[in-house]
Amino acid sequence: MDDSGEEFVAEEEAVAGPAALKSLREKLKKAVAEKQEYLEGWQRARADLVNYKKETAASFGEKEERIKAEFVKELMPALDVLELSVKHDDSPTLKMLERQFLDSLRKIGVERFGAVGEKFDHYKHEALIQKGDGDTIVTVERSGYSIGDSIIRPAQVII
Repeated sequence: MDDSGEEFVAEEEAVAGPAALKSLREKLKKAVAEKQEYLEGWQRARADLVNYKKETAASFGEKEERIKAEFVKELMPALDVLELSVKHDDSPTLKMLERQFLDSLRKIGVERFGAVGEKFDHYKHEALIQKGDGDTIVTVERSGYSIGDSIIRPAQVII
C-alpha cells in the first residue's frame, strides 16, 4: 500500500478480477471457520480442565474425611471409656484430659454431639428408650461424632 491509500494489485489479478476475489473470500471464510473451530476446541479443553480440578479437589476432600472418620472410629472405644470415667468420677484431671482430647478432635474437624435437653433428630441420634411423648433428650448413653455433615456414629439417647 502506498501513501495515497490505494492498494497495488498485480496485473494478472486485476484481469482475473471477480474470480480471484471470490477465491479470496472463500479462503477467508474457511480461515474464519477454522479459527472458530480451534477457539471452541480450546474453550472446551479449558472447561474440561477446570471441571477436572474441581472433581479432584472434591475427591481429595472426601478421601480426607473418610480417613479422619476411620481414625476416630479407632479412637472411639478410648473416647467412650474416658466419657464414662468423667461421668462417674468428677476428677479435674479426667475432665481436663477429656477437654484436651475433644479440642484436638475439633482441630481436625470432628465434633462430639448429643446433650441432655437437645431435640431428638433421627439422623443424629439413636433412641434406646422413649420414656414420654416428647422429643427432648433426657439422657445420653453414648455420644455421637461427626465430621461436617457426615455422621461417624449417632449418639445413643433416651428421650
